[in-house]
Amino acid sequence: MIIIEKDKLEVGLELSQLVLNHMGAYVSVKGRDKKYLYANKKLTALFKSSFDSIVGLTDSELFDFSTYADVIESDERVLNFGDCIEKKEINIIKLTGEKTVYLSSKQPIYNIHQEIVGVLCVSTDITESHYLQEKLEIEATTDPLTGLFNRRIFFKLADQFLSESIRHNRYLSLIMLDIDLFKGINDEYGHLIGDQVIQFVASKAKSLLRKEDIIARVGGEEYVVLLPNTHSKSAELIAEKIRISIDSSYITGDWSGGIQPKISLGVSSYTEGDSDFFEIYSRSDKALYKAKSTGRNKICMHEKIHDAVSDSV
Repeated sequence: MIIIEKDKLEVGLELSQLVLNHMGAYVSVKGRDKKYLYANKKLTALFKSSFDSIVGLTDSELFDFSTYADVIESDERVLNFGDCIEKKEINIIKLTGEKTVYLSSKQPIYNIHQEIVGVLCVSTDITESHYLQEKLEIEATTDPLTGLFNRRIFFKLADQFLSESIRHNRYLSLIMLDIDLFKGINDEYGHLIGDQVIQFVASKAKSLLRKEDIIARVGGEEYVVLLPNTHSKSAELIAEKIRISIDSSYITGDWSGGIQPKISLGVSSYTEGDSDFFEIYSRSDKALYKAKSTGRNKICMHEKIHDAVSDSV
């Protein structure tokens, strides 16, 4: 707890100036009116292009609305309830448009009557580490070739959606799709162009999905699409939409002629009694195998109730 001996919060920090101005953090003091009463040199330097000093200013004069609202909310907690806020991550957008990320701690300042008269804020710039962590998280969950989710995160998400479907008795469907005769494309055109075909199919399929659908690349030329709240018949229609779109595509580039990729698809859905996502995945895999072994460029469905695979009608 910080206690000052004056009823009004004024500059009583002279003895601490040397320490505060040489800290690696941004330090400020605001009064109950939320105007800055003190800012160390490091914080003042942030706004030197616009203000000689921020003392007497409020956050609304320094930041855009979204940042201002977030800052004010935490100030209100400190000033009105005496909360101490420890290491809250906050995105700061200055009126100039510059974006930075800070780790901010705040605590109330009391007078001798135990009344809250101000708020002390200490913040550190974590922008670099924040975006590095964000980049690492993206790399850990994303297929680098297509930008889709990778296999690991897909199955993690699929398990979560299955749990929701079981708990709330919701529909859940899965489409597996595979590029037909992809080895022939690689053999004829080379792996670099083969990669472009993989990217094209990924982009085309994703563009046809809803925002809530989840698509991932789980193998060389194999993809999976998880469809929350989707009945098997609706999943079949979505699969056919993807198949038709790919079937009518013609990929050209720095090579002779064009490539007309074809895909086979297997569809299955959550059925009462499923307790493991692998059960749904296995049924889709069987349906995909039948589609590829009975002509390709088609859709097959697997209904658990009959334990049989059927061609899409």
